[in-house]
Amino acid sequence: MNKAIFLDRDGTINQLKKWQKYVCNTEDVKLNKNVKETLKQLKDLWYKIIVITNQTWVWVWYYTQEQAEKVNQEIEKQLWFSFDAIYSCYHHPDENCNCRKPKIENIQKATDEFNIDVNQSYFVWDKEKDIQTGKNAWCKWNVLIWNVNVENYKVKPDFIVKDFKEILDFIK
Repeated sequence: MNKAIFLDRDGTINQLKKWQKYVCNTEDVKLNKNVKETLKQLKDLWYKIIVITNQTWVWVWYYTQEQAEKVNQEIEKQLWFSFDAIYSCYHHPDENCNCRKPKIENIQKATDEFNIDVNQSYFVWDKEKDIQTGKNAWCKWNVLIWNVNVENYKVKPDFIVKDFKEILDFIK
């Protein structure tokens, strides 16, 4: 069985400006510090690198699915490698679909497609609902990226790192 690093996109892999909730243009894509180097090292350790992302903004017409996919391509271009897969949910939260985080349909698709053992896989996110996703999928550890106060979180991450490269301290 394979092991994977499941990642959120906006705010985890690529930067968000203070006023942004999403990135919809390729010119706004800027990778977070140490993402490129860390993901390369994880690929070298034979982890599948898979993005699980909610892109509700497509549903509410802020940008198109084509624009969202172009942002994905620009991220991969800046990384100098392709993700093993990107699973996106384009539904509105009120639709109550099974592919929208914190539900785990997209993670189940990935585990089936790539023969992934979630008990040996890690989930790297930047929001509380994403932590719940990892817990729902029975992952080994949930890692919250960045300097966030989690006191009011109902669901706690297993680890909090302030720099992406700190992930390598416990993922090997």
